Amino acid sequence: MEEKSKLFLILCLHRSGSSATAGVMHHLGIHMGDKLLPATAHNPKGHYENAEFVSINQQILQAAHSTWNNPPSRDKIAGIHFPDAKIKAFLINHVKPVWGLKDPRALFTFEVWKPYLEEVADIYYVFVHRPFKASVSSLTKRDRISISRANQILTPYLKNLYLYRHTYGLPSKNIIDISYQDLLNDPEPFVRKLNEKIGNPTDHQLNQVREFLDSKLKNF
Repeated sequence: MEEKSKLFLILCLHRSGSSATAGVMHHLGIHMGDKLLPATAHNPKGHYENAEFVSINQQILQAAHSTWNNPPSRDKIAGIHFPDAKIKAFLINHVKPVWGLKDPRALFTFEVWKPYLEEVADIYYVFVHRPFKASVSSLTKRDRISISRANQILTPYLKNLYLYRHTYGLPSKNIIDISYQDLLNDPEPFVRKLNEKIGNPTDHQLNQVREFLDSKLKNF
C-alpha cells in the first residue's frame, strides 16, 4: 500500500497570526504551494496561502451564497453540491510528501475537503490561537471597518474553530496548538513539535525561524 503524504492543515481566524505560523512551516520544509498569494502591506512577509486552494474555497463559499466576510452556516455548506473533479484535480497537482494548506476560509470548507484529503494524507491539524479581541482589532485596522462589523465577521470563525478543536472529534494525537504570542516570544517548542512530526532533527532551521519572525510586524 502506498504511503500517505503528511498534510499540515492550518485552521485559523483571519488576523490571528496564521501567516507567521505558515511561514514557520515553510522554513521547516513543509511545502505550502507552488503559487502562493503575494505579500501585501498588511502581510509584508507573505500569506503562505496556496492560491488555487484559496480560489476553490472561494468557489465553495459562492456555491453556498456566501463570502469570507459573510460566512455560511455548516448547514449551508452541507447542502451544496460542489464538483469533486475540481478538488481531485487540485490534489493530483498539489500533494507532496510533506505539505501544508492555509486559508482561514477552511474553517467553513473543511468538511467539503475532509474526505478527499483523508484519502491522500495523514492530516495534522494546526490550530492557531490569538485573543479574539486582538484579531478583531487587527481586522478593524486592515479593512477600516467598525469593531462591531469585525466582531460580526469573525464570530462564526471563532465558533467553528472551537467546534473543530474541542467537540468535532479530531484525533488528539494529530492536533497541534499554537499561540501566536507564544510563537513570537519563543518559537522553539512549536518548531520542535513540527520537526518531530515531519521527521526532522528537533532543532532543524530553528535559527532561520527566529530570523523570519518579527514581532514588529504584528498588526493590531
